Amino acid sequence: MTILGNAAAVGQIALSLLAIKPRRGFRQGFTGTLFIADVTIEEVYTDELEVTEHPVEQGAVIADHAFKRPSEVIITAGWSDSPNNSGPLNQLLGAAANSSSAVQAVIGAAELVGGVINLLGSGGSGATPSQTAYWKLLDMQRGRTLFTIYTGKRTYRNMIIKSLAATTDQKTENSVIVRITCREILMAVTQTVTVPDSSVMANPAQNGATVNKGVQYPLPSATYNAG
Repeated sequence: MTILGNAAAVGQIALSLLAIKPRRGFRQGFTGTLFIADVTIEEVYTDELEVTEHPVEQGAVIADHAFKRPSEVIITAGWSDSPNNSGPLNQLLGAAANSSSAVQAVIGAAELVGGVINLLGSGGSGATPSQTAYWKLLDMQRGRTLFTIYTGKRTYRNMIIKSLAATTDQKTENSVIVRITCREILMAVTQTVTVPDSSVMANPAQNGATVNKGVQYPLPSATYNAG
C-alpha cells in the first residue's frame, strides 16, 4: 500500500504541475494554444497619449485635443535546443527515483509523454525547437494574427507582431533570442442605418437618401454688384 500510495502521490503532483498555467506567453484569441518561450529576458511596455497642437497668431502653440495611441510591447525571449532537466517536475521525479519500482514506472511514463510532446512541438520534421519557435513567430507575423500577450504586469489583447529581430553568433548557434515588437490594433465598430422612404418624410429634400440625377452643370447666378 505504501508503494502504491507513493506512486499515486507522485502522479497527482506531476499532473498538477503540468496543469499550472504560466504567467507569460502568446495566445491566439481567447481559446488558442498558449505559445511559451523557454526564457523571457526583458519586457518593455510603452503607452503614449498624443496631444494635438497648432500655432495661433500670438503666443505659443495651443493644444485642443488628446487621444490614446495603441500600446506597444517589446519582448526579448529565447528558445534553446538543449533539453530542460532542471524543471520542478524533473526535480520532483528525480528525488523519488529510488523509492520503488512503481515510481520508476511513473517516471518512465512521464518521460515518454514528454518525448512525444517535444516531437510534436518540433513538427516531427527534424527541425530544432529554436527553429520551430522562430518559424512560429514568422507565421504569426506573416498571417497578421491577432493574439493576446500575457506579461508579468498586465494582459494585452488584440496585439500583432510589428517586427522580429534575431542574431545568430557563436554563442547562439543552438538557440535563438528574438526581440519581438508587438503593437495593439484598435478595433472599430461600425453601424448601418437604413433611411426610410421619402414618402413618409416631412422634408425629403433635406432628410432623404441621395439620388443619382446624372451629370449636373452649374447655372449662372445673379450679379449683385452690377449697380
